[in-house]
Amino acid sequence: MVDDDSDGSITRSQLCMCLRAMQYSISNREINDLMKKFDSDKTDQINFPQLLQIIAATEQPNLTKQTQTILSALKLFDTQNDETISENDFRFLMQQTGEQLSKDSVDDMIQSTDARTKNGRIQYRKLVSTLIHL
Repeated sequence: MVDDDSDGSITRSQLCMCLRAMQYSISNREINDLMKKFDSDKTDQINFPQLLQIIAATEQPNLTKQTQTILSALKLFDTQNDETISENDFRFLMQQTGEQLSKDSVDDMIQSTDARTKNGRIQYRKLVSTLIHL
């Protein structure tokens, strides 16, 4: 556990240890910036709710970068240049690459995001945006 003395707060060095243990690549300068922003009472310690805010703030740029990577990959299949891909291409990507999803899982993904157009194509930007914000 990071909170060695169980007082409900962690120090700057414990925050650094915690974020690095969570595989965040974060510099000492970024840690200092986070402490300045979230250590509102200037005790050089943060509590659990502040830690959650820090994790959310740290995760947002990673999420944005991942979203852009996914959208760029899907755009390669956008033959009509209208931010849609064929359902067959989408199914192929979901069932044959990465974590291979079942047909039912892909159906659920498409239906739950309401990303299918009237002509049966998949609005990939809408799909990705909806899935990320679930």
